[in-house]
Amino acid sequence: MTEKIEGLRELNNQLAAMGANASGKALRNALSSAALPVVKAAKANVPVGTTMHRTYKGRLVAPGFASRSIRRRSRLSRDKRSATVRIGVVPEAFYVVQFLEFGKSRIARQPWLSKAYNSTRSQVLSRFQSQLKRQIEKAARVK
Repeated sequence: MTEKIEGLRELNNQLAAMGANASGKALRNALSSAALPVVKAAKANVPVGTTMHRTYKGRLVAPGFASRSIRRRSRLSRDKRSATVRIGVVPEAFYVVQFLEFGKSRIARQPWLSKAYNSTRSQVLSRFQSQLKRQIEKAARVK
């Protein structure tokens, strides 16, 4: 899922005035912070089994392993003008996305990650805007 945010012209102008390194850091931090509600909702929505099971690595894990494996990663582009955040699971818990989120021929689809994003979408956008403003003000105080 990709989201483009428009209407942040003033904040964008302030970012441009900060310089590439400072603006990139502010953008990445704001985006990472804005993704937190999605992570919390995903942890609440992910199906939890009732028995212990083995991962593909052979490790025996308790119920709730998938929930504990949800992570967010933010990255800044090389030119420091755009940032991305990815929300997913550690590689050892791939099955919860591949088999439950998308389903298989013998496994019914149980969307939990897309549901988490859709339910927190407006909160994420408003949080991003406020966090970006906060990061810009913080960087301005440091100068």
